[in-house]
Amino acid sequence: MPLLCFSMAFLVQCSRDSVFSEEDAVALKAGKGEGHTEPAGNNLSFPVLALDGFSVSSVQESLTVPYDGPYDGLTTEELAYIEANGPWYAQKVEGNVWQAGYANANEPVSVTFIDWGDVIEASNPVIGRPFRLETTLYADVSVDPMEGYTMALLAFPSSPDECQGTNGTKYEGYWATVASVSPALIIQYIETGAVPAWSPELAMWTGEGVAEPLAGFSFAPELNVGGKYIYGASSGGWRPSAEGTYRLTFFMRGNSNISFADAVIGNYDGNISGHWGLPENRAAIPVVDPLNNLSYVDVTAVRRR
Repeated sequence: MPLLCFSMAFLVQCSRDSVFSEEDAVALKAGKGEGHTEPAGNNLSFPVLALDGFSVSSVQESLTVPYDGPYDGLTTEELAYIEANGPWYAQKVEGNVWQAGYANANEPVSVTFIDWGDVIEASNPVIGRPFRLETTLYADVSVDPMEGYTMALLAFPSSPDECQGTNGTKYEGYWATVASVSPALIIQYIETGAVPAWSPELAMWTGEGVAEPLAGFSFAPELNVGGKYIYGASSGGWRPSAEGTYRLTFFMRGNSNISFADAVIGNYDGNISGHWGLPENRAAIPVVDPLNNLSYVDVTAVRRR
């Protein structure tokens, strides 16, 4: 299965620091709670199609608190971009509220490509260490573009304190993520030489040498610091306890309106499609199984060096 790749300008949609749903953010900004102050949530910056009972509520937009630093961790090029295109308004700031285009859809949606988290493709899970599990579904909406907000990295890249924000500039988005309450991700140990067979009835791989799914976390939509809906695992991800091959399988439970029939594996990097090809030096390469409406990737857990 070919891998879909894209080129980009200086726009950032990261998948770290994913804590609030859109509804959580609305409630917090409205001052709801049990008598204590909660931080403001992330704002929706990237277009989204909401399905299978998941919905997005409209918000009253306002950009009132400009970001004035720090700018720790930015490259010279990134800092020059920030200075030339401001002012910027950071996520999770009371008074800064924006919302990209969204549709609470009732009709079936065909996924164009599935983007597994970079960590999954680029590195082996290490025994005892947390391994971030995330995927993002994208649908082509170029026939009827949806509005998005330009985002940029403002400080602390690749850390729990990463800060992103918008300058209020909007663009026509040709892609939308797909959010649903139906996602599932299971992890199964696969012995060498095993030939797994998918059981729709059990919603798991079966066969000699194929273990039952591990337990301990859920998989659900999250609104990340870049303002994009992704799917992520609870409890900080997965900590493997033994070496070997594990199959991570992403699928939709129940009668979902989301189809993987025409989907491919891809990485989103911008609004304009680029070249096709397989990535080099990858630890694992995901695949799509359109017949069973799922995607999976086999990863190899290793010991700490």
